[in-house]
This record gives sequence, structure tokens and C-alpha cells, in this order.
Amino acid sequence: MNDKQKRTVRIAALIIFIAVTVALTVVCLPIVPMLASDEGRARLEALVDSNLILGVAVFLFLQVLQIVVALIPGAVVQILSGVLFGGFWGSVLCILGTFAGEAVVFYIVRLLGMPLVEALVDSKGIKKLGFLQDTKKVELAVFILYLIPVMPKDALTYIAPLTKIKPSTFFVLSISARAPSMIMSIVFGSSLGNGNIVLAIVLSAIVAVIGIVSILYKDRIINIFRTAKSEIKTRAK
Repeated sequence: MNDKQKRTVRIAALIIFIAVTVALTVVCLPIVPMLASDEGRARLEALVDSNLILGVAVFLFLQVLQIVVALIPGAVVQILSGVLFGGFWGSVLCILGTFAGEAVVFYIVRLLGMPLVEALVDSKGIKKLGFLQDTKKVELAVFILYLIPVMPKDALTYIAPLTKIKPSTFFVLSISARAPSMIMSIVFGSSLGNGNIVLAIVLSAIVAVIGIVSILYKDRIINIFRTAKSEIKTRAK
């Protein structure tokens, strides 16, 4: 296959991926308002109670969709998993769904490259995380950026595959770094589902404190890696 044919295949794949993503988003739009109301969440709980397999499939689909198109905030899906499936199984399903969603994004981006990223990620996100392509500390940067709650994880999931990071390394680092905040949200949802309001309030306070600290220091952390990138370029010259 020559370069022109490869370019044609990539353009076709890009169009198909965006079309499918848009179609899935439209199909799932009716589900999103359900997550924002007590009545809607009760309907989802009833779905799980009446048909566990279908309920698990719907939840996994929501989790994958959240990673791929960022249709709804990740914390909402994670809290819902705690309400529906409890702390342990909610964590298992969230991790599985996150891995599946990241795998879809990672390999599609590796196939289609920057045109896909530019189509789905805003220019500010691309500019802010562009340093990842040059820094030798990409593994450490990926782990820390996923670990901090308020970092732009949606953009990071699309930009990281453009670096030289290995797929297995990326999946292990990203999911490990996501795990603490993910599990906290799941336990929060489980506490609400079990009527343990005190624990839910305590977890909310912890999350709020972590969020405030993250907002205050996230730009400084990103600048550390940007500085490392500048040093690499200076040495190369």
C-alpha cells in the first residue's frame, strides 16, 4: 500500500470513527438526564435489579462512552456504579470500562494520528499537553496528570498515544493513577445507596479539599514538565 492509499484509508477511518461517535452520543443522550435525577437513577437501579446482565452491559457502555467522547463527567458514572453495584463490583466494572475505553482511544489515535485528536480535542487542551511528545519523563508525567483530579484527563487520553509510551505502560499507569479518586467516588455512591450519609459527607469533604488543592497547583505541576521539555531541547542544541 503506497502513501496515498494509506492516507485515504486513514481519512476514511477518521470519518467512520467520528460518525460512529456522534451516532452513539445521540443514542445515549436520553440516558444522561436520567443520571441527574432521583427518578432517573431509580429507573436505572430497577433495570439492574430486573436484568443484571443488561444492567451491567448498559453501565459498561456508559463507562466506555465517558472515556471515548466525555459525554458525562467520570465522577457521575463512578458514583452511579457504587449505587448500583456496591463498592467492590462497582470498582471492578469501572476499571474494566475505563480500560476498554482507553484501549479504543489509544489504538484509534495510534492509527489515525493528530487529525483525530484535532477533531475531538479543543486546541487549548492540545497546546497545554503538547509538551508530552518531547519530554523524556512521559511515563511520570502521564501518571501524575492522571493522579491529580482536576487535570484534563479527556484531552490526556487522546494526546498520550501520540507519544512514544508503550500501550501496556500507558494502561497500567493511567488506571493506577485514576484508581484512588475513582474508588473514592464509587465508595461515595455505595454509601449513598446504603443510606450511610455520614460517610458520604466525609468523602465529599475530602474530595472537595483535594479538588481545591489540585486547582491551586495544577498549573505549577504542568510547568515542571514543560521546563523539563525546554531543558531537553536546550541540551539538544
